[in-house]
Amino acid sequence: MQRNARSVRRFAGGVVALTVAVMLLVGDTLWQPVSAQSGITSPSTGSSVSGDVTVVGTAVIDPFQKYELHFKLEPSGDDAYVYFTGNTVPVQNGPLGIWQTGGLPAGLYSLRLRVVKNDGNYAEFFVQNISVNQGPPLPSASPTSSEPTPTPIPTATFTPAPQPSPVVGQVDQPALEIPTPTPTPEVVAVIDPGQGTGDAALTSTTDVAAADESGGSVTRELGEALSLNRLRNQFFNGIRFSAALFLGVAALYTGKRLFDWVWTQFR
Repeated sequence: MQRNARSVRRFAGGVVALTVAVMLLVGDTLWQPVSAQSGITSPSTGSSVSGDVTVVGTAVIDPFQKYELHFKLEPSGDDAYVYFTGNTVPVQNGPLGIWQTGGLPAGLYSLRLRVVKNDGNYAEFFVQNISVNQGPPLPSASPTSSEPTPTPIPTATFTPAPQPSPVVGQVDQPALEIPTPTPTPEVVAVIDPGQGTGDAALTSTTDVAAADESGGSVTRELGEALSLNRLRNQFFNGIRFSAALFLGVAALYTGKRLFDWVWTQFR
């Protein structure tokens, strides 16, 4: 009996602990605050404004980076939106910025709230048919009702972030160096002073060319002789260096053998 009572108490204690844990988990879930829906609450769709207008609403998203406010004159495309204010701090049911409409032409405008995430994606919220600088709004042709018109809840539209376009750099080509042509020496006629001063005879071009050719052959023969002497000197220098290297290696080997013999005798 005592064993059964102890088992019953353990089972009851386990049930109580499990119940408390479930209540704590459910309580934390129920008491978590509900995130607000982003959007513009003032000015509302169909309202009439002028001067400096305070735009009120909520700009929250997870993870939050920034929000932007834009306006455009209707009718026009989405590329006609003009940015006028924004912030990097989230706002919940508070002023988002000041829309200065004093210098805008009269007409119907649209407001756009863009809430951007850290990864570049964003959600957009719109308020349309805002009468700017046109006085009070015109009465609606539809029958009036005693019930207030419900304000539509803005719908979030997620748009992927634009991808950056690659920029191709220009490579500068190196300038080519054009070699300067070497001028050809002109053949100058040589005056023979032995022919007198009255009628000086000029040596022919053939004689000058023959003299140049004989001088060139002498230069070539001298160059060949110098080349042979240089090769001969280099050959003998190589033999001397090889002999010195061989003698040095032989001396090192002999010294090592002598050192080993002396070390063996006196050890």
